Amino acid sequence: MESVSLDTLTFDHPAGRKPARFTAQLSLPMQAGRPSPCMVLLTSSAGVQRHREHFYAQALNAAGIAALIVDSFGGRGVRRTVADQTLVSAAQMEGDAFAALAWLRSDPRIDPGRIGIMGVSKGGGASLAAAIAVRQKWRRGFPHLFDLHVAICPGATAQHRDPTTHGKPIFFMLAARDDYTPAPLAIEYAERMRAAGNRAIKVKVYGGAHHGWESLGPVFDIKDAENWSCCRNYIEDDGRHFVVAAGRAMPEPEYQAWAREHCVTRGARAGGGTEDLRRRATSDLIAFLQDHGFGDAGALVAKQPQAAPIRVD
Repeated sequence: MESVSLDTLTFDHPAGRKPARFTAQLSLPMQAGRPSPCMVLLTSSAGVQRHREHFYAQALNAAGIAALIVDSFGGRGVRRTVADQTLVSAAQMEGDAFAALAWLRSDPRIDPGRIGIMGVSKGGGASLAAAIAVRQKWRRGFPHLFDLHVAICPGATAQHRDPTTHGKPIFFMLAARDDYTPAPLAIEYAERMRAAGNRAIKVKVYGGAHHGWESLGPVFDIKDAENWSCCRNYIEDDGRHFVVAAGRAMPEPEYQAWAREHCVTRGARAGGGTEDLRRRATSDLIAFLQDHGFGDAGALVAKQPQAAPIRVD
């Protein structure tokens, strides 16, 4: 892997106006004879993990797809945001992702017409935010968009009032037993995006799976996790949060204070992954990317059985 240090893209959002520098690691597929497609990987609130981001990067490389792992935390002096999600916001991670997109488009080894974004949990929420049309206006003329989006167990408690997207493909990969970023909220968001005109949306719920299924072994408790799953709100076009329980819209700082007093809880469960689940989910991911022109057809799917549709338990 090769490392790069970049300046984030600031934009018109209370959490997106702070200048910062972040690092990222680029890994390229072997024997790439022409510019490669690339996926920008955003982390969960646990930060860069070998069993998660590096695992996905290796799987992508095996399928002929470059991977750029973005570390939004280290450059901001943060190790993890599990216990305090405001230390680094999803909006800041979104800004990092667009700065990474601009850098990748200038690299001759990368195909500028095939750059996607994916993320887990907090990073999955940022991946979805990057698809929302109104947020492109907030970026003050930044001209580029991602060519597809993958959101693995994304937080969807905060949904845009206007869920219109730029129309590019989106894959929701959800866990049926997720009590951290519940699947029903993400399914609802996907349906609202589809109703707003995006027909290139795929949703898959993995029955029996918990949040963070990349962690193999028993399910474990994250006792210090700041859990926002009960803080239902809609993001207005001006960035304010309309809080359903309060019946009014609030600017970002006020919303965070209100939520901590009224709806944020502590604790979540994660893990419980198996080799079979991880293999099936990774096969689904690669197949989705290949269906949309990313990677070498059959490079990884041929090695792994296709996952049958899994219904919500």
